[in-house]
Amino acid sequence: MDPLDDVFAAMRLQSALYSRLTPRAPWGVSFVKSGSIRFGFMMEGSGWLVVDGLVEPILLQQGEGFIVKPNTLFSLRDVPTSPTRWCEEVFADCAGKDASFGGEGEAADMLCGYFTFDSAGAEPLLSLLPSVVIIPADETRSPLLEATLKLLALETLEQNLGSRVVISRLADVLFVQAIRAHCLREQTQRGWIAALSDTRLSGIIQKIHQDISKPWSLKTLASQAGMSRSSFAVHFKTVTGDTPGGYLTQWRMYRTRCLLRHPQLTLTTIAERVGYDSAITLGRAFKRF
Repeated sequence: MDPLDDVFAAMRLQSALYSRLTPRAPWGVSFVKSGSIRFGFMMEGSGWLVVDGLVEPILLQQGEGFIVKPNTLFSLRDVPTSPTRWCEEVFADCAGKDASFGGEGEAADMLCGYFTFDSAGAEPLLSLLPSVVIIPADETRSPLLEATLKLLALETLEQNLGSRVVISRLADVLFVQAIRAHCLREQTQRGWIAALSDTRLSGIIQKIHQDISKPWSLKTLASQAGMSRSSFAVHFKTVTGDTPGGYLTQWRMYRTRCLLRHPQLTLTTIAERVGYDSAITLGRAFKRF
């Protein structure tokens, strides 16, 4: 496992697609604050994403998308000044698959949806993401992401057998690929995401997550990175914002919290899985953390 595998597995991501929005200018739709992760893609035309807390609206051109963190108020509009209707009203008026609304002007076509997830499992990822992640439609977008988006767009246009299941699975894949693309673009970001892109740390980070129960020491980690202990410790904290020991403890506690949801696992078993010699030792560390 690398950290992204770890988090995505613990998030227990589930998806539900809203609809295809096919408005005509002037148009605007506001989305209420929600505990879900919202996403959208501009399939045709363009529109403006207005996010509460951001000074400037964001122009979305054809092929571009976005992911909005939970509990974020935002709206989509043909121009930033257009009045909006609440999304519940729009969908209440459109009982069909597509939600068509607005005026008689230029048309747009958007794919919008949301993800439900386990909030504790998602914490390491959401804590590092901005309120909105923009997914560009340029050469920086991976071919896999592009192909998944096209499949999702095609599936939402057809009423094939099992379409709901296919759409749900494609949306899950789309989320993972979008986050991965964002992580690759944000090379300068601090934290464990930045460590995955650091040539001297990425291999070490993956080894830690592959065997988090191993009694890792600063000497062992520095040796595997080909660095002295002092230079490794300084570089590790510069990139991740934490010491190697603090990083290891943080992820052990995160893994513990996820494993505690499984009633068939004893505390002793969980302690062994995360690198503690007894349930008592784990309990003390967990309480301090």
